[in-house]
Amino acid sequence: MRLLGAAALLTIAYEVFWPKSSQESSTGSAPPAHRPQQHRPVYQPPPRPPPPSQSYRSSPYTPPVYQPEQHQPDDNQEDQPNEYYLVLRALANKERDEMERCFNESREAHSRGEGAAAKDLSKQGKNHKQKMEQLNKEASDLIYLVNNRDCRPGEIDLHRLRVKEAIARTDAALEEAKLRGDSEIRLIVGKGLHSEGGAAKVRPAIKGLMRKYQLAAEFDPSNSGVLVVELNGCPPIRHDHDLDISHRRSSGRRRRASNIGA
Repeated sequence: MRLLGAAALLTIAYEVFWPKSSQESSTGSAPPAHRPQQHRPVYQPPPRPPPPSQSYRSSPYTPPVYQPEQHQPDDNQEDQPNEYYLVLRALANKERDEMERCFNESREAHSRGEGAAAKDLSKQGKNHKQKMEQLNKEASDLIYLVNNRDCRPGEIDLHRLRVKEAIARTDAALEEAKLRGDSEIRLIVGKGLHSEGGAAKVRPAIKGLMRKYQLAAEFDPSNSGVLVVELNGCPPIRHDHDLDISHRRSSGRRRRASNIGA
């Protein structure tokens, strides 16, 4: 009876205490289950629209203002014509020296009785003379164009021209002034500062030319390098080549008359 009572007590104790302890042991040994973290959406306020008065106002179109580029004067470009002029004159002087050499040697060969050599040297001298004249003409045309690009009508600049070149330019300018009906013409003859040896050549030559043409000419009181020529009532200008032609014509008429009388 005592054994049965003890067994019954053990059975009751097992049923009461075993389920609870087994659950506690199983719960303590198992790791907690991982639950993914739930991210709550962060609230972002909608963008604030700009004020319509500032954002959507159309501004009038203003075209860009054109500003022309300011070109500074280039000294190199201004000096180029003068440098080329000097080169042309230097080449012409070389041709002149060769011309004189050939003519001198031609005369010497002729005095020795070497006719063929004298003829050949004379031909070479003529070729050098032709080249010299062409180079001097190019130099004259260039410097005259450069010096007169800013001159007023009825005014010409004769600076850096040879005497013959200046006379030819003056004759042409006088004829043009007469055709226009100008009362005067201004000839810029300079003061001879650029002349070889420092002695003026063009200035006295043009002054003498006006006396020859019987034209009243005086230097400008405010600029002694400018010769003012009066053209009112001036007689027709007869150039040297016109005088030569008329002289040849009169000589021809006299010869024909003498032949008829004979």
